Amino acid sequence: MKKILFGAITIVYYLLLVYLFSGYQKYIFPLFLTTAFFFSMYLKSYKEVFIYFSPLFLILCFQLLFLDIIYSIVIIYIVFIPITFILGYKLKKTAWYNKIAYPILLVLVSLYGFSNLFTFINNYNAKQTRKSPKIELLTANNDSVRLDSIQNKIIVLDFWTTSCGVCFRKFPNYEKVYLDYQNNNLVNLFTVNIPNRRDTIGQAKKMIEKYNYKFSTLYANSDSIPKSLGFNKYPHLVIIKNGQIRYNGLLVVDKDIYFNRLTDEIEFLLNE
Repeated sequence: MKKILFGAITIVYYLLLVYLFSGYQKYIFPLFLTTAFFFSMYLKSYKEVFIYFSPLFLILCFQLLFLDIIYSIVIIYIVFIPITFILGYKLKKTAWYNKIAYPILLVLVSLYGFSNLFTFINNYNAKQTRKSPKIELLTANNDSVRLDSIQNKIIVLDFWTTSCGVCFRKFPNYEKVYLDYQNNNLVNLFTVNIPNRRDTIGQAKKMIEKYNYKFSTLYANSDSIPKSLGFNKYPHLVIIKNGQIRYNGLLVVDKDIYFNRLTDEIEFLLNE
């Protein structure tokens, strides 16, 4: 009974970290697995190692097979959970530097490997060339803008919602990209608010305007645009050129990610 209880605590601890860090795996991954690594040093047998990591491991496998989730997150955890518990158990009587090396590896994987693999897996078909659906939005002054009909410009759209914490964390880096291209007449960067249930445009305006960003924000009346483009997670980036969708995937403005950086995508379209 005690072993089952500790197995359940492992799951609860992971879920607590997800809640505390709003699902931001850059922090959850190294913290959870470093804790598991040192915890496993106190286990007495491989049987206990198996008992403690198997509940979460099986849940992740179930999610991978049957649920619509982010596959890269699950794959990385499925690989590292057994490695973490087994290494912790095997290294408990070794020198201190052996015990420190693995947590350092976890941090490096979190900072570079995790985010890059996440981007690579989830953005494998982001580059596209297809006719854009009708995209009609409102400015802060309630003027209508039809973006899919604009010619001879690259239109960059960062989609966000008022409940998306990650969206707000990425805005400062998006602002830097905007400032880099603000004098380029061939490139227009916007953020686009998609309303949550019971949201109003006025509420979204208040949330974004208090930060005094230089980029312009456009507003949708419904979630019809994400449905037409096939996405439901935020932030999400869409780039349109001459009425065609050229990019439809993750917004990448982080310095430690090397795939599909926003500036690289813009430069590619400018130079083709």
